[in-house]
Amino acid sequence: MVWLKLIFFILISFSLKAENTQNIHDTYFNFLDLNNDGYVSHEEIEQIKNIVFELIDINNDNKISSEELDELNKIVNLFQ
Repeated sequence: MVWLKLIFFILISFSLKAENTQNIHDTYFNFLDLNNDGYVSHEEIEQIKNIVFELIDINNDNKISSEELDELNKIVNLFQ
């Protein structure tokens, strides 16, 4: 479920052109609220941080290199 939310968030965040700031707020909140309980806990923030780090750390060395950030930038640009 977390991975689905993350993929959804990435796709939506790069294509979101909503003029209503409430829609943007709701989208981000729903992404952060992993267990859908209506609140964002410290644990949920930690989970998201870890997921994002894992996605960027392509070679799984627990470090993010400049090259890995370049790859992330390429992916982000694909969605724009």
